[in-house]
Amino acid sequence: MFGFNRYLAPDNLYESALYKGIVLGLTLLCIFVILSIVYVILREKFISRITYKREFSDKGSYEGEEITLTETIYNRSFLPFFFIDIEYYIYNELQYDGYIPERDRNMQYTRSRFKIILPYMQIRRKHSVKLLKRGFYALDNITILYARKERHISAPASIYVYPKLTGIDELPTPSSSMQGDAFSRQWLIKDPFSVSGIREYRSGDPFNTINFKATAKSGRTGLDGIRVNNRDFCSNRNFMIYLNFQTSTEISMPYKIYEKFMEKGMSYAAALLREAFNFGYRAGFAANAPLVSGESHIRFPMVNGAINYEEILCQMALIDCREGISFAALLQNDILGGLCDSEIFILTTYMNETLDTVVDNFHRFGNNVTVIMLGELKD
Repeated sequence: MFGFNRYLAPDNLYESALYKGIVLGLTLLCIFVILSIVYVILREKFISRITYKREFSDKGSYEGEEITLTETIYNRSFLPFFFIDIEYYIYNELQYDGYIPERDRNMQYTRSRFKIILPYMQIRRKHSVKLLKRGFYALDNITILYARKERHISAPASIYVYPKLTGIDELPTPSSSMQGDAFSRQWLIKDPFSVSGIREYRSGDPFNTINFKATAKSGRTGLDGIRVNNRDFCSNRNFMIYLNFQTSTEISMPYKIYEKFMEKGMSYAAALLREAFNFGYRAGFAANAPLVSGESHIRFPMVNGAINYEEILCQMALIDCREGISFAALLQNDILGGLCDSEIFILTTYMNETLDTVVDNFHRFGNNVTVIMLGELKD
């Protein structure tokens, strides 16, 4: 009998271990199922604590440049989340991460997947966006996808796309006004005897503008330590630029050509204004085009400062490229308002007797008028 039990013992131990293993496995399975059910219940409750926002790296930038769109997702709960997708549409004019949009669609679909977001974790993801066309673009709603469920929230982000950046040296020799005034960049000439302050060195500053005492006191080495005299200007500081969105009634112009001319006009107007503001000019801008925000035309009085330049660029981004109010009436209002002793630039596709008369009236008030024909601008 003793020997018989001795041979059965190993089998009993094996069966006992197998039984315990099965019990442990079932227990762990039950715990896993319970935890999964609890997780699903809690996920439904705490998914609202997932916050998401996005923003462009700049308020606005020039057509053709690249900026960054940053997504930020934050888990404000103690629960981890897995495989959350953020879906939204973006305008074709904003080339997203190098993707080439389909021509037959106005917007492109994009998705960002976050595989795991741990408790109280914040994740930032950056995307490159190339600005393909001037305008104002506002993004709003997004869809959060999780466990085959959708949650729609607002995640606003907007960008002003300014006219394409161009150099003032690319301007053609303008058509002179009726009185035969030659084109002059006098407003770029600085008075060598007038110093309005000291500033940091900029590329292109001549050697004779360096202030050696201020450079020595700066305590820095290299170009960062160089200080130059900020010269005043010897010509008139009032600078006004007009852009005509009307075309001649005598010539029919296809819209694509018209749009091309107007976009070039805005680019060169922005270039002139940029130079004027950089050199401390009081500058203004006016155009007879409606804005997508509802205004019938755009007009900025002559002021100075980079903030005003940025504001003008934002308004240019809002321009609806089509004819607005009478251009002659726009100019005549400034004449009646007493605009005098100013450097005036007019960008237009045509000139006629009415505009010639307006230009003559500008001259009578001591203004120097230069006319630039848009058809002569470089592509």
